[in-house]
Amino acid sequence: MAGVTFSTIDEYIANFAGEQQSILEHVRQIIKNAAPKEAKETINYGMPTFRYNGNLIHFAMFKQHLGLYPGTAAISHFADDLKGLKTSKGAIQIPLGKELPKSLIEKMVQYNVDQLKDKEGPKWDTHRTRWTECEELMTRLIEQTKTPLVKTFKWGTDVYTFQGKNVIAWGGFKDFFSLWFYNGVFLTDRKKVLVTASEGKTKSLRQWRFTDVKDMDEKMILDYIEESVQTIRDGKEIKPEKSPVRELTGLLKEEMEKDSAFKDAFEKLTPGKKKEYMEHIDEAKQEKTKISRLEKIKPLVLAGKGLHDKYKS
Repeated sequence: MAGVTFSTIDEYIANFAGEQQSILEHVRQIIKNAAPKEAKETINYGMPTFRYNGNLIHFAMFKQHLGLYPGTAAISHFADDLKGLKTSKGAIQIPLGKELPKSLIEKMVQYNVDQLKDKEGPKWDTHRTRWTECEELMTRLIEQTKTPLVKTFKWGTDVYTFQGKNVIAWGGFKDFFSLWFYNGVFLTDRKKVLVTASEGKTKSLRQWRFTDVKDMDEKMILDYIEESVQTIRDGKEIKPEKSPVRELTGLLKEEMEKDSAFKDAFEKLTPGKKKEYMEHIDEAKQEKTKISRLEKIKPLVLAGKGLHDKYKS
């Protein structure tokens, strides 16, 4: 399917026939039944995708196998269940002719639902009506010029990609309309228009802000897009840094100081399981939610179990 683009899962599946089409319909139905009703079907990175406050799972057909992409965390959690299948950091290969592991797919979807259910995507459209002309200009610019970009939907907005890599997106804010270039750090920025939105946090992304559609020079914008695409062709990217080891803080630390058995059990857990529990408590915004979560995880910790072990067979 190289060079072919699709806008819906139906279009993607229709380009296959026979056994391959049947397998795609089958895995689609398995995911659909396991996902919440609010989950949406779309095409992302050129693959059929289910979204629920983020990417829930991708799948794709290849010559000799079906690829499943539930994310690195899910693959790590279900490592024992996946023995016998070829996996990489973010992918699972199911050979054609092998029965689909229905129960495992369902558990991976449910695992990701739990990870995403409390997540809120950025609401880029809050001030969109004020910037309608800017939106229209950018849409026309992309659609009516011969850019190699592919339109996808991520984080609650349209994102344009090249070779699966994010290139550009845009949105209206209270005081300005912004184009954000995902590889902006590598651009020469001849006009000195790019800014860093979150100093110290954003490493690659740069914004170009406008307060009036009249200031949007189409040729100049296309030049920046073309250079952004070239950075991907050149393989330029900033590799993510390994996360530092988290330290115990707050309510979880206080509870361990009071309960030595709980502390001993927690210290025996793997680093990954410890991190999950710490993030689970820290991510709660209200103190009462933190306390409730702590009460629920204590029996699991004392039993030597991880937060998501219930998903594993």
